Amino acid sequence: MTLTHSGRILIQYADQILQWVSDAKNAFHIPQGPLKLGSTESTAAVYLPELLVKYHQHCPDVELSLTTASSEQLMEQVLRHELDGAFIAGPVKHSDLNTTVFVKEELVLISSIHQEPIRTPSDLQDLTLLVFHTGCYYRSLLEQWLRLEGIRPIKRMELGTLDGLLGCVRAGLGVALVSRSVAQNSKQIKLHPLPDDYRYATTVYIQRNDIQQTAAITHFMDLLNHSVDHHSKRKSCP
Repeated sequence: MTLTHSGRILIQYADQILQWVSDAKNAFHIPQGPLKLGSTESTAAVYLPELLVKYHQHCPDVELSLTTASSEQLMEQVLRHELDGAFIAGPVKHSDLNTTVFVKEELVLISSIHQEPIRTPSDLQDLTLLVFHTGCYYRSLLEQWLRLEGIRPIKRMELGTLDGLLGCVRAGLGVALVSRSVAQNSKQIKLHPLPDDYRYATTVYIQRNDIQQTAAITHFMDLLNHSVDHHSKRKSCP
């Protein structure tokens, strides 16, 4: 038996279809394609380099991209399917989102080394607040604290980058609220403690509940969970 001319044409299409089916199956098992992540400036600077390097080593075929923005903006981008996931600060309660606690951090006020100690909210009355744009969780927390204490600073300076904010602090232009991990890595800056009610903040990783669980996302979540376990064990060590 031999194939007719029509049969030979059909088998070429059949082979192509089978290859497409195989490629489609592999797309869900072999990490590849785009992975679009978002993060706040401070988390991207301190915690993500090590995590992203490890992910790239495990999944070199994934086209990884990272966008930095405020927590509010990042959450909106995840909800609009513009990002696969994001690291944002503060508690998150949204029915369309899954959250994974990434790290809990201590927050501090920072100033130039020449600034007098900041012990009470009234010490901030005549100082300029150096903040990121509206939507930043740390900014909201600082403004909430001062508002509840009846302190309403008139002067604010908005900055778009962490490096810019730290540079302005060093120059004595004002004070800012950042994580201790960021402050400790910065030179010529004085740290001022916060009251217990405002001292700690949690960074969480968010994804939509209905996100398609590709191999790229599955491998990233495995690595993220391993990183979270590592942070927890390190903090629990005496």
